[in-house]
Amino acid sequence: MFGNLFNNLTALIGSKVQEAVKELTKGFAVPEAEEPFILIRQFKIADPTVTKGGIAVVGESWQIEAYDDNPFRLNTTDPLRKVILFEIAEPTDSECVIACRFQAKALDTEKAIALNLSLCDQKQGLMTAKAWTTSISPTENWRSFEVRAHFKKNTTPVKVQVMVEFESSGILEIKNIELLKAPVKVQA
Repeated sequence: MFGNLFNNLTALIGSKVQEAVKELTKGFAVPEAEEPFILIRQFKIADPTVTKGGIAVVGESWQIEAYDDNPFRLNTTDPLRKVILFEIAEPTDSECVIACRFQAKALDTEKAIALNLSLCDQKQGLMTAKAWTTSISPTENWRSFEVRAHFKKNTTPVKVQVMVEFESSGILEIKNIELLKAPVKVQA
């Protein structure tokens, strides 16, 4: 009797956890885009990055470095280094899908390097961000990547940021960064 009761309770808890996770991931889901995408901004080597230190121009790419040389770093759950490459004002659309396309390669790193496309707003002096991420694994060759975000106009203006996060020491080379937008596909 207690075995059946325990199994039923375990199944109920498991299903409720799955429902909660599904609801939570809905907030980060990106709806399908009504393609083609329209170019918002193409970043050139001459464009200044938001973060200045540890970024070099090598040929037609940006080279970003991170080193874990701080023996007093206590919080290892935070990224080793965050780099904001570019930041633009929010689109004028009431709702759209934003895409960041680029080419990159990660070198001399133990863990994948994350590129985030973030929507950041400032409410009552606090900066909050909603981010969509793609991981760049170590490779010697250039690869194409794309990360998409779902933008909905809110009462508080937001900034769109292209940000890199290092979990371990390493080098990221990145080039041909573009921000694009497309309307959200109407579901029938």
